[in-house]
Amino acid sequence: MEIKLFGRSLFQVKKETGLYIFNTASEQIKTSKFLPNFFTRSNGGGSNPMEGYIAISQVTSNVSSLVGAKVKARVEAKKEEAKKFTPKEVYSLKMLHDQEFVLNTDPVYVDEQLEIFKTKLELIKSAEFDMNHGTNQIASIIIRLENRKKYPEVHEFFDQFPYTTTAKIEELLKNHDYLQIGNVEEFVADLPKEAIQTMKDYNNNTNKICGKKAIFYIIADKVDFEKRSVRRDPILLAQSPFGHVWSICGAWDKEMIFVDEL
Repeated sequence: MEIKLFGRSLFQVKKETGLYIFNTASEQIKTSKFLPNFFTRSNGGGSNPMEGYIAISQVTSNVSSLVGAKVKARVEAKKEEAKKFTPKEVYSLKMLHDQEFVLNTDPVYVDEQLEIFKTKLELIKSAEFDMNHGTNQIASIIIRLENRKKYPEVHEFFDQFPYTTTAKIEELLKNHDYLQIGNVEEFVADLPKEAIQTMKDYNNNTNKICGKKAIFYIIADKVDFEKRSVRRDPILLAQSPFGHVWSICGAWDKEMIFVDEL
């Protein structure tokens, strides 16, 4: 039996509502100079309720190997906990690197994911979901999936950066609570020319595929977010334009500019 609302099919009403919500979110994204920021923070760390399925990886493994890997990772994390690593050491030791993540750019896969996320918009109801957060998150995923179709045009540039995930960032900050994630703007004045060039190139290549600028973050020692009279030591992260994952753009210590010495 077909259910009607105001003389129209209820399915059609839901579909039109989903399209309206998506078009509203898309318009906000379209007018912004930046890619949608998929990261939210609480208490200085990261918290992303979408983590767990938005990374969209093509890597598969059986349950037992995943459980074993997680147990091993926890044991190793406890061993490392006693030592304090600088951000440059974290980068050099690949503690943030997600070696298993592979960006799936298969056209059939990307189109399937796009269809799935567009369909999800039809299921959003104001009584049950946070409309703004939900639609913006889905719109953010959709624009990044659309960007993924253009990956072959820019893959040589983006392939140079290893991936990390919000989950790995949170794990690092939990195990090494002297580290903190923060806005890159607080460090720009001190960044060496190599870091600035990386940011410029990352923005240019992101703009090439979607007309937007990238979102950057810094991981550094908590004291470096407060003190400005010493040389600082950060890791530079960029939110990928192809998914809700991160590019690790580099880390610097001795190369950092000490403004007081200029």
